[in-house]
Formats: sequence, C-alpha cells, structure tokens
Amino acid sequence: MKDVPDRVFVQKVTSGDTEAFGELVRRYHKRIYELAYRFSRHPEEAYDLSQEIFLKAFNALERFRGSSGFYTWLYKIGQNTCIDYTRRKSTWSELPFINDFPSDDSWLHPSTAHGSTTKFLENKELSHEINSAIDQLSPRQKQVFVLRHYEGLALRDIADVLDLKVGSVKAHLFNAIRKLRVRLTPYIQ
Repeated sequence: MKDVPDRVFVQKVTSGDTEAFGELVRRYHKRIYELAYRFSRHPEEAYDLSQEIFLKAFNALERFRGSSGFYTWLYKIGQNTCIDYTRRKSTWSELPFINDFPSDDSWLHPSTAHGSTTKFLENKELSHEINSAIDQLSPRQKQVFVLRHYEGLALRDIADVLDLKVGSVKAHLFNAIRKLRVRLTPYIQ
C-alpha cells in the first residue's frame, strides 16, 4: 500500500469508497498531529484538531483538483484550521497555574532524581518561555515561523502553502525572529 500514490485513494473516495480515506489518514496522521500540537501545545487539543482537519479534508475532497500533492493540500487545510483554533483560543481564559512537577517528590531531592533537576527545571522554564513567546506572534508570523523552524519547509514551500509571495514570507519570518529575540533576550544572555 505504501507504493500506491495518494491520488489513487483520493479517486476511490470520490467514487464512493469512503473506506479508502482511512489509508490517507494512516499515511499522514502523525504529521498532522504534530502540526496541531505545535499550535495547541496540548495533546488532547492536538488530537481534536487533527480529527477536525481530517474531517474537513474528507468533506472537501471532491474539490481537490490534484494541482498540488495531496499532503500539500491537506497541510493547507491543517494550517487554516490551526489559525482558526488560535483565534478561538485567544478569547478563552487560561488558568494561571498548571502543575508541571512530577507527581512524586523526586523534584525535591535532586540526588534521587534522574539527571540534574535544576537543569531540567531551567530547560522546562526556557521551553515554556519560548512557547509563550511564539504564542504572542501574530497568526501569520506564527504560521511562517512554525513552518520554517518546526516543519523545516523551504521559503518557496511556505509561500505555496500560505498563498504568499516569497518576499512576504521573508518579511514575516524576519519580524517573528526579531520579536522572539527581544522577548527571549533575558534567557539567552
């Protein structure tokens, strides 16, 4: 089944074999989940977002023309769904404290914990600050930054996915990095 091109399964689904969509989900569920997780930062929300992305793709499959690869098309649906999620989330109220400490007392006793607890907590704080700084970017800057630095896409591919010119992608990336540098300077000095 791995050698069968995506377009074959797309044709099967549009011809009425809805079970064929399961193969497309199997092929791309991990990558779509990772995309959703980068935006949500919560496993359950990422799972829900992934389901929403695949449902939207299934419902829109008849409009897929094949001018791009199936994954590129699916990824674009995923990006738009994640942007909508971040817009919805900006109106939610967050709880001020989340207990990220281990459930046992190992964090109180560094000598009994695996590795350096201090280093672990510093890395955890830095990771939290980076994620928080990324969340403060505009939706477009966040998209471009995530696509470039987490997905590893080339600027041309980002432009194709987001329907932007390469120059616009460069500008959004430059501004995102500049904002992140300002916000994170105390942590890198």
